[in-house]
Amino acid sequence: MTAKSSRAYKLKLSDDGIALFLNCHGRICLLVRDLLPYGTTLHVSVGALTCLSTDDLVAEASASDLIHYGGREVRFVGTSTRLATTMSALIARIVASKKLHPVPQNWKLFLAALRVLQATDDKLIVRLYDELCEQDPGMKPRRLDPTDLTATSS
Repeated sequence: MTAKSSRAYKLKLSDDGIALFLNCHGRICLLVRDLLPYGTTLHVSVGALTCLSTDDLVAEASASDLIHYGGREVRFVGTSTRLATTMSALIARIVASKKLHPVPQNWKLFLAALRVLQATDDKLIVRLYDELCEQDPGMKPRRLDPTDLTATSS
């Protein structure tokens, strides 16, 4: 049996949360000039969260206005299983800080990550995307070789 290379992650969003996600997604797509899977946006946003100091991470994860982006709309976003490792490391940092109990659920950390991404510098977003693609080449969209396309005429 082979290991899974992808996994679906659960997001619990309000209408504003969906708008936040889509705004972040569109921004990344524009910055890297490509159409990307939604999972790439989730992964890059969590990467932005890992760049924060532990104190800033705790502050973002416990921000009272995060609830504004959470809601009853459940969406599943598929991305690399590597995201689970990154999320575990973030949770370990929060636990080690002893500043936030209980540790927020993953969907709330995803919302914090999207908010952080919203305020992140364009150059850092591109760097995070490039690093993600280097670590996990499956995250980079596959481009077809134009010579593989067969011309059709009517």
